[in-house]
Amino acid sequence: MRAATEILLWWLALTGLWILTLAAPAIPELLAGAGAAAVCAVAARSARRAMNGAWQFKAAWLTWLAPLPKAALSESIAALRAVFPRPSAGNCEKVTVPAEPRAQHEARLAVATVVVGCTPGAMVVASPPDSTDVVVHRLLHDSATLDRVTR
Repeated sequence: MRAATEILLWWLALTGLWILTLAAPAIPELLAGAGAAAVCAVAARSARRAMNGAWQFKAAWLTWLAPLPKAALSESIAALRAVFPRPSAGNCEKVTVPAEPRAQHEARLAVATVVVGCTPGAMVVASPPDSTDVVVHRLLHDSATLDRVTR
């Protein structure tokens, strides 16, 4: 029963997210989204079980989401300005993430990777296991999003 409840919750969340992305929902799109969400819900439960449910999230990380729309817009403009004159703009570097207990550290890396990936200023390229460093491709050296998640 517990597995079914978890899969149902994942399915509802993923289906809801899919519906939010539709401009004009139609029956075939809703069915396709619901089917894909079912597959992803089973995969999400399996992934959590494979990790032994080890992640511990902090509510404070939700504050990373509020500035994302503004940051995405401003960083998109800055990225275009950087890339047009020099298409090879940006470089890879190691960025240190605060040391925390393992369950929190892994959760922070997962959430930070998604949040940083929502803006074009930087992108997490690799997260070596058992390391407090992540490899980041920085297009903009003043990515507020990256700075926020590594504090």
